[in-house]
Amino acid sequence: MATPTRPTDQDPDWADQLADHLGPGCFPATHDRLVAILSTRHAPSHLLWRLAALPRAREFSSLAELLEHLGQTDGPSGPRTSTDPS
Repeated sequence: MATPTRPTDQDPDWADQLADHLGPGCFPATHDRLVAILSTRHAPSHLLWRLAALPRAREFSSLAELLEHLGQTDGPSGPRTSTDPS
């Protein structure tokens, strides 16, 4: 079994991929529900790594809210926020 790889800045389309796997019918959802959905839809492992940063008990009402929490403020295909602290 292959070990999942951590996401990197070389995954610029991760938000688009997440949107492909999580439609409006998936929300509201908690971390555990989102992971279950991605798993059953055979989503790439790097998307599961992205969700690892989420609080377990918080319920997200939409993909936009989820992406905002993950630091992707403009949603799929929008401008990316910088992860460079400088």
